[in-house]
Amino acid sequence: MRVSVVILLVVLHEIAAVPVDVPVYQDDSVEEVPQEPLATEFVVDGAHLGQVTGLGVDSEQRLHVFHRCSRVWDQTSFDDQEKFNPAKGAINASTIIVVDPETGKVLEKRGADRFYMPHGLTVDHEDNVWVTDVALHQVMKFRKGEDKPSLTLGEAFVPGNDDAHFCKPTDVAVASNGDFFVADGYCNSRIMKFDKNGNLLTKFGGKNAGFPAGAGQLNVPHSITLIEDLDLVCVADRENERIQCFSAGIAVGTHAIPTGMLITKAENLGRVYAIREKAHYLVGVTGSDLLGLSAPQVFVMDVNTGKAQTYAKGIESPHDLAITDSGTVFIGEIGPNRILKLQLAEGQ
Repeated sequence: MRVSVVILLVVLHEIAAVPVDVPVYQDDSVEEVPQEPLATEFVVDGAHLGQVTGLGVDSEQRLHVFHRCSRVWDQTSFDDQEKFNPAKGAINASTIIVVDPETGKVLEKRGADRFYMPHGLTVDHEDNVWVTDVALHQVMKFRKGEDKPSLTLGEAFVPGNDDAHFCKPTDVAVASNGDFFVADGYCNSRIMKFDKNGNLLTKFGGKNAGFPAGAGQLNVPHSITLIEDLDLVCVADRENERIQCFSAGIAVGTHAIPTGMLITKAENLGRVYAIREKAHYLVGVTGSDLLGLSAPQVFVMDVNTGKAQTYAKGIESPHDLAITDSGTVFIGEIGPNRILKLQLAEGQ
């Protein structure tokens, strides 16, 4: 399957009040950049990677990799009720590895016999590692260096749409006050916000019944990220081919806005698989449409103006990404099963 990739750079200004009209930016102007940089393969020394579904960077700039080892998500993985095939069992190899971002040396391994279908990974400001498993329908939090979760949400192997269940959750974003957001996910297409103890605070979104989707509706929220000082939570609305940014409800004082109010969105981006924030920029990857007509590529896009530029080539099947403090972007792919490395231009 051919895949086109977009790196999105979104500059979002301070929001003092909810706008009457939600700004919509169309990706309809693409300019080629001379001498496009090439994304190169990042070789992990000492590990055979499966489908690389989750990436994160901790405070020491170490790369955390969540992968499926020999497990593959195919037509035999789930039944028509979204329940995982129990005959497949747990993955008996280490699904989480910690890697030196310069040398590729494996520093730590964990996660054997715990996960069934790895998906998203997030490292928070305290170096806690959060993961989602779409087979377990669960979200787990691991304290730094620990093998057992300190917090688990969702009922193992039981999909649902009530306040106590997920259905194939995809990603987690964590605020500095401990509140966290879960993208839930393939079935429910909603965002759920919890306090630091795992108590549900609110939820928003919901799947659109038709196309075009309405503002605030979601269809497979595949990735989620926070821009805390702007009180925004931004969602990769994959099957609606857009990014939507909502009020996160974590600001205090006169600028506080209730959680879940749509602030801005960028339309017609392609199937957005992953987004992450760096210094008021969103960096994201998209996959191809279902027909596979788009050539693999990377774009840089200023959502304020709607202008996009071809940025790099060499991407085939992206699923997640992570960004270091120095602007190195790591992209996890699921066929070929590998990690790519790309350096953002200075100032991005």
